[in-house]
Parts: sequence; structure tokens; C-alpha cells
Amino acid sequence: MTTTVSVYDLNFDRQAKNLSVSNLSDAVRPWFEDWSDASIRNAIANLDVPALRDEAAEYLGLELQIAA
Repeated sequence: MTTTVSVYDLNFDRQAKNLSVSNLSDAVRPWFEDWSDASIRNAIANLDVPALRDEAAEYLGLELQIAA
């Protein structure tokens, strides 16, 4: 069973609902296309790693909620 989440950007008015966690980084990558910093790219990639997901989301200013 695939976990589905909703993502809320805490700094800007952006959200994405009912995403598979396996596609999380692909979904939010366009939100950060204006930033080329390696730490941001790494955090986006880390959204796909369960053990690093919460820390990466916090770094990026994202809130992840399990979708019902």
C-alpha cells in the first residue's frame, strides 16, 4: 500500500494534495526551481528517503500530512 500525503508550503501559498510519497520530490521540485543551492537540491532528493523525509521537509519549509 502506497502512502498518500498532502504537502503545504509554509512560506508561500502553495499546496499539493493526495500525492504518493514516491513522487514527493518530483511534485515539489518546480516550487524551488529559482534556487540552485546544493542543500536545497539535496533536501528535495531526501524527501524520497523515509528516514530523512521529515528533516528535509522542515528544511524546505514544507508541512507533510498523511492524506485520508
